[in-house]
Amino acid sequence: MAVLPSLATVAGLATLLGRTFTPEQEQQAQALLDQASSVVRAYVRQDISRATTTDTFTMRRADPVLHLCSGMVTLPQRPVVDITEVKVGDVVTADWWQDGNDVLVRGWTWDRPPATHRPPQVTVTYTHGWDPVPGEIQAIVMQAANRVIVNPSGIRSEAVGGESVTYLIPAVGEYLGVLLSKTEQRVLDRYRRTAGSVQLRSR
Repeated sequence: MAVLPSLATVAGLATLLGRTFTPEQEQQAQALLDQASSVVRAYVRQDISRATTTDTFTMRRADPVLHLCSGMVTLPQRPVVDITEVKVGDVVTADWWQDGNDVLVRGWTWDRPPATHRPPQVTVTYTHGWDPVPGEIQAIVMQAANRVIVNPSGIRSEAVGGESVTYLIPAVGEYLGVLLSKTEQRVLDRYRRTAGSVQLRSR
């Protein structure tokens, strides 16, 4: 599986902070952005950044009232930008159409029992995600990375030059680091996938 890029850049983080990183600080910033990107992707259950994927799914029967087709699958990565190939079993088919994140297959005859207990497998190659990454997602990734840069030990306060500096800590007293706050999770909820087809394999 290809390694996904960070959802924000070191240059963007440096601009946000109004500073110039040394080579060592750039490496640290990149590592923190990678971690924060992984946390965000795990929360929303999406790759987010633009990519092309080939996945295989188990076809399910469609509601005959809603869809005049033989069966359908739901693509998990969103938004779907383009679908380049659909195969039922090992056979490429052009007899399908797209409805949002659903791929509906028209010309497929379901077998009689007992073969009906083994529904057909549908392989879809599709392009998905955002380019560029939405600004609010970039901001959350940079905020999470910056929390560690500013306060790597997670302390509440310290004396700096004879003055006491207090760091922002959630009301529950938990040090977040590159984890997400409740506010950040609420922002990300609009991108979060809550349901979808079972993915059998990726390649």
